[in-house]
Amino acid sequence: MASNPGQIPAGGKDKISVVVTTAGRGGQSLVKHFKVHTNDPRQPRVDLVVKGEIAGYATITPKRVVLVGRLGEPVSSQVRIIPQEGYPFTIKAAKAATGSNIQVALKPLGDKPAKDGYLLTVTSTSETVGSYGDYIELSTDLKEKPTIGIPVSGRLSARRTEENRETH
Repeated sequence: MASNPGQIPAGGKDKISVVVTTAGRGGQSLVKHFKVHTNDPRQPRVDLVVKGEIAGYATITPKRVVLVGRLGEPVSSQVRIIPQEGYPFTIKAAKAATGSNIQVALKPLGDKPAKDGYLLTVTSTSETVGSYGDYIELSTDLKEKPTIGIPVSGRLSARRTEENRETH
């Protein structure tokens, strides 16, 4: 949203205010374009661009969980979730959106998880060869971001004994 200061005389100055709503977009890049129309025949329109990085609520490493392995063998990955300064929060619950292919376990890092963060362990529970996807939902007490999502992709290949039988 941009304000309209009205008509500015030739050679005059004024300010144009721009408001960009960033709620729920923490940790993302921002690029917004605005058009200013003028009565100057040489430049009837001026394009303004606002760019920036929106401060995140948490550092999530890695940002996406990838589970790759063999059927019947343990396949898991760990994710660190560290609240950003100024945004301490508690994770109230962690669950898989579909719950059919992964299991999640959450434990605090240190004595003050709202500050020190969490370690999330994601384990594949799939019992079929192939690819799958899921999404982890973290319920928080952070009013700016009550739910944090982490995408999950997995791929399980056949057991080694099955592969050996197929190649001989």
